Amino acid sequence: MSSQKPLSDREVLGPELSGRWAILAVTAIGVTAISVLWFYTDAHTRPFLALRDAIHAEFPGSAPQVEGGRRKMHRDTPRILRITLRVSEDPRGDSSRFTEMIDRLIELADGKQGLTNYDVFDVYLVWYPPEHQAVTRHETMLVSRLLDAGRIRSHSD
Repeated sequence: MSSQKPLSDREVLGPELSGRWAILAVTAIGVTAISVLWFYTDAHTRPFLALRDAIHAEFPGSAPQVEGGRRKMHRDTPRILRITLRVSEDPRGDSSRFTEMIDRLIELADGKQGLTNYDVFDVYLVWYPPEHQAVTRHETMLVSRLLDAGRIRSHSD
């Protein structure tokens, strides 16, 4: 037989951590994670608050989401302004209501954000039918074409 004595629980588990310190550590980690998330979200949405509020006032209940910038911050990708709206019916049809909605979004985006600061304007209209998958209409417009067509104004004027 071996002459080694068995290890005690303290030797196996290491130093003991009191319940108070464990709760404080978990709380500190939670507060830090929430703070980082809040600051990150605020930094990415603050430039678009005026546009989001204008869209919400124009289309109540649409839960607008506005994002802008380059994909993954690469210099060679186009600058995109993306608006996502919830709608109350299937947006895939050729309804003049959705065409007018998109036209109004162009006006609001140009007035509040300045579309000439971007290369691409994306609009997503999303409908959530009960107990079915979401139905989406996606419209992508080049800002240069909107400018050439006179639908937006050059902000350098």
